[in-house]
Amino acid sequence: MVVRFLPADAVADVTAAWARDYHVLAPVREGSAVVYRTWARDMHPFLGRPPTASAKQALLPQTENLFNYTYRKDKDDLTRTEVFVSEALPPEPTLILGPRPCDARGVRLLDRVFLDRGVTDAQYKARRAATYFVTVACDEPENTCFCHWTGGGPRDENGSDVMLHPVKGGFAVRALTEAGEKIAASIPEAPAEVQKELEEKLANPPAMPAAPDLSTAPESFLKIFGDMDFWMDESARCLSCGVCTYLCPACSCFNITDENSGLKGRRLRTWDTCMSALYTLEGSGHNPRPNRSHRLRNRVGHKFCYHPREVEKQGALEFSCTGCGRCIKSCPVSVDIRRVVLDMIERGAAAAPEVKP
Repeated sequence: MVVRFLPADAVADVTAAWARDYHVLAPVREGSAVVYRTWARDMHPFLGRPPTASAKQALLPQTENLFNYTYRKDKDDLTRTEVFVSEALPPEPTLILGPRPCDARGVRLLDRVFLDRGVTDAQYKARRAATYFVTVACDEPENTCFCHWTGGGPRDENGSDVMLHPVKGGFAVRALTEAGEKIAASIPEAPAEVQKELEEKLANPPAMPAAPDLSTAPESFLKIFGDMDFWMDESARCLSCGVCTYLCPACSCFNITDENSGLKGRRLRTWDTCMSALYTLEGSGHNPRPNRSHRLRNRVGHKFCYHPREVEKQGALEFSCTGCGRCIKSCPVSVDIRRVVLDMIERGAAAAPEVKP
């Protein structure tokens, strides 16, 4: 594998060159946040820490116009109305600069929802095929990171087309896919000292606290599903703000609404959050998840029970969580999903056999 070297002071120029062939989303500092913005002249990418929000917005926009529609009445028979639909234009090739390995791995979890369950989401599929990831390996994981708990790691290559490894003076660049080779082709080969530094890095993974065994998490969740005292204790501080789901690289819930103006309108898809009281509110007024404890239980259950049990049928254990830690870092009341899961496993170990939710 060819190792290339991208000097730190050349990142903006290389990104500008990529922008000639791709719609580039690059992380920039805005106040205390690091956010993705469409590349523009004089932008300065910031690769020093993980972006505040995940890169999933490139594949699943926060607000997305699915199609426009127009009603036309038959002038000879006013009881007849035809509907004309204008579908969205094909996506342009997109390059995302600066996501961490946990973000790239989260794309696979989105794929399971929008591509792998028998019904393919056409717009997601088109974006997925046209989107490429230039990730940054984590040499210094933050104290909220727990990617190694859920099967990943700070240098996990899954989902990346190109990976940048911080080295003295810039980044060692490794193309991991055929598309990545094309993206990195203009970057010169690394000198021997950079290649040696990279070899040493790859041989010595960043130090992280030992990961607990989560293999019993699905069973534990089912065993204490009806233990509402436990879920009330764990959710006592929750504000139901939904920031955990909006920042998560794997959360995929959405709502669909029609906006009409006369005989014209558009159908929109927007992010939704299972932590909202309105998420499961029925037209009858009944809500099967009436309070925070039920909603937190659903979120934890989806990530650490329902999804793993579904995937386990294919011979693997996979959590619907990449361990990026954003839900911990940005929660206004410091609800820590790691603590919830460990408490759940401990409680489940002493509980009766599992029940069906």
